[in-house]
Amino acid sequence: MQIIGTDIQMIRGDTESLSVRMVEDGAQVSFEAGDTLYFTVKYNPDDTEKLLQKVITEFPGSEAVIHIAPEDTKPLLFGDYYYDLQLTRADGTVTTIIPPSTFGVLPEVTYE
Repeated sequence: MQIIGTDIQMIRGDTESLSVRMVEDGAQVSFEAGDTLYFTVKYNPDDTEKLLQKVITEFPGSEAVIHIAPEDTKPLLFGDYYYDLQLTRADGTVTTIIPPSTFGVLPEVTYE
């Protein structure tokens, strides 16, 4: 996996984990009980169809860990998609902490 700015590239079918921490004004901001973090991948931001979505509700060590399993990306064609990362706080406040960015699915060579 490669992350450049907010753009992500990964090999289709690989296992990956992304650790997410929030920082505001140089200080780490903790996720709280009742928060929900959504990692959503679509063909483009305007689509209604979600190709991949991970919902995180547990935050060990004040961070969110997004696990991507091989079967999550196997059905995707090689190419660029879009993702964002949205936080819904326990009080209902919604904040997009990573705006729509590129999620690139790179070719795999070994299909074992």
